[in-house]
Amino acid sequence: MQGETSRPIEIESVSVYLPFFGHVELPFLMAPGYGFAIRPKDNNYVFANSALTLQAFGYTRDEDNIGAFNGQQFGITRIAYFNPTIALNLSDEVLIGGSIGFSWQGLGIKNRTRAVLHSLGEIDALLDALDPDGALGLDLSPYTDVGTLEMEVQDPLSVAFTLGMLWQPLPWFSWGLTYQSPGKARMSGDFKISYSDDFNANMLRLQRAQDLLALVDGGPISGDKQQSGKVELEYTQPQWIATGISLLLTPQVRMNLDVKWIDYSVTEQLEFQFDRNLDYLTLSSVVNHLFRGNVGSDYSEPDELRLPREFQDVTDWSVGVEYYYNDALTLRAGYEPRSSVIPENRQDLLIPIGEADLYGLGVGYRFDAHSQLDMALGYLVTKIDIKPGESRNSTSTIEGDSVYNPFRGMHVKHQLEALIFTLAYSKHF
Repeated sequence: MQGETSRPIEIESVSVYLPFFGHVELPFLMAPGYGFAIRPKDNNYVFANSALTLQAFGYTRDEDNIGAFNGQQFGITRIAYFNPTIALNLSDEVLIGGSIGFSWQGLGIKNRTRAVLHSLGEIDALLDALDPDGALGLDLSPYTDVGTLEMEVQDPLSVAFTLGMLWQPLPWFSWGLTYQSPGKARMSGDFKISYSDDFNANMLRLQRAQDLLALVDGGPISGDKQQSGKVELEYTQPQWIATGISLLLTPQVRMNLDVKWIDYSVTEQLEFQFDRNLDYLTLSSVVNHLFRGNVGSDYSEPDELRLPREFQDVTDWSVGVEYYYNDALTLRAGYEPRSSVIPENRQDLLIPIGEADLYGLGVGYRFDAHSQLDMALGYLVTKIDIKPGESRNSTSTIEGDSVYNPFRGMHVKHQLEALIFTLAYSKHF
């Protein structure tokens, strides 16, 4: 992060959000899985099942790091624990298949939260509306520390289906096509928000203006130092379609080319529905009401938080090469440039991922006719550079951009690097 003075943004450790355990800090992300396939004798179909991690992203930042205001701890995970699959040979050249995936979807967020006011202009307008005579003694300033908000939600049963086909008309050429449906998750769980002393003191003063708050889209103020309860969120894992060809260029060299489209635009915003009014959201709703003409959006109600994401669809390609060194050893390499699903005007540090490059190297070793070990190492690097006022989710200078914009007018730079290691062992019986 850069401005008049620079402050580092750091991730202390990798973490993953898991069923039963919640946030778990790890030295590295692990995603174990298994699968098996059965082909009855003298039949042209195959039955299979598997369990695998479809999505896993998470981190932990120190609470004193400035990045904690845009994600102190974050984790999103999708685990497909039951995937019955059937594939059928229509002919010697065409294979089709389909599966139904039963998944667990979870999301955990811990966030140090800044005030819903981000400029002196907003503060003056709010004080004129709520306390024109100064009778309440409100003490508001930009970047006031509200406290810490924690939410954990999950859906144990989110269903999606996958369809695929493979066409191999020639020994050296094959073409594949795969489609996966959207996976809707209706997650529910618990929340807790712990307010700072300064913010809580202002809420206690605002209790004397309950009637006025109601007139400007607010509600009753509890004045509690901590609020907790239940929260719900609907989230959709996007549908995607992928196609690719495999070419045997020489007896020892194979090239694979793939293209994939993902419907990320299904995520326009995240809507958290709470089972009670929150003091933080009550004040946010008032600010949003007063400045709605500026921001053009309805970000919050006293019991609902809407985080605009405005993800965009992406179409990416990838290339891989296999070299058959001998009957036992295969060497592999690949490259995939990944487009950013997050537009520049919505970039933030909650999901600090922009355009990325993924490089991979792998090796396969066949012990005998029935067993094989495959290993691969990937390196992913992504950078974001958010200029002052560029992103309405982090650095916006628009009056009223209150949910959620923690780094008003600042310059944010971030680089994320990841090493990805995969290991697979297969055995035929």
